[in-house]
Amino acid sequence: MAAHAVDSILFGLRPGETVLIEYSAVSSPELLLYLVCRRCRARGTPLLIDDISDAFAESVIRLDLMGLELEGLRNVPVIKIGGSRDIGSVFGRVEVDKYFLDFRYYNEIYKKIVPEEVVFNPVLGIHKLFIALDRHEVIRLIRNISTFVGKKSRVALYFLNLDIMERYSPELLSFFEETASTVLRWDFEGGKYRLRVVKAANSSIVGSTVSLSFRDISRP
Repeated sequence: MAAHAVDSILFGLRPGETVLIEYSAVSSPELLLYLVCRRCRARGTPLLIDDISDAFAESVIRLDLMGLELEGLRNVPVIKIGGSRDIGSVFGRVEVDKYFLDFRYYNEIYKKIVPEEVVFNPVLGIHKLFIALDRHEVIRLIRNISTFVGKKSRVALYFLNLDIMERYSPELLSFFEETASTVLRWDFEGGKYRLRVVKAANSSIVGSTVSLSFRDISRP
């Protein structure tokens, strides 16, 4: 199955959505990120990546080790949230201290760089904040994220390590899932990567599943 098979799910997402992409620790979510970026470029859809604590840099390094072509990823616009390794075109930085993430400052950066067209906005490493921040700030974080639901300048894609969330914050995982308009699952089994729609604002894609081999994903 060709990589563009994900288009029915990816471009079935609606402007203003907050989407959770839940993945297991061994499912190589960077491959889905790679696929999202490729399909957006093919469609001429703008991209903006939120890189939390160097999660984007880590993803690019793993993709490079897999032997994939990365020129497009190295030039994508990025907002850095914590971390120190710059990959992509970094347009702004938001610092994270032990207890707090300044969403007002994030919004200022976002408004300056978001294009007039609807942008696909992968957010990488959000689970790192769930571990680093105290419980009160994590709840505040989810509430702040919820204020973006319905803002039709973007489709936000929150990549979330499900294993970590189920171990450290299972009740907050449920809170986050309820807040999201769409929930996708990415896993790996029997030599195939699978993207499944668990919940969706667009009823026509609910229950959809796409299975892909590594060759499908890597093929130009």
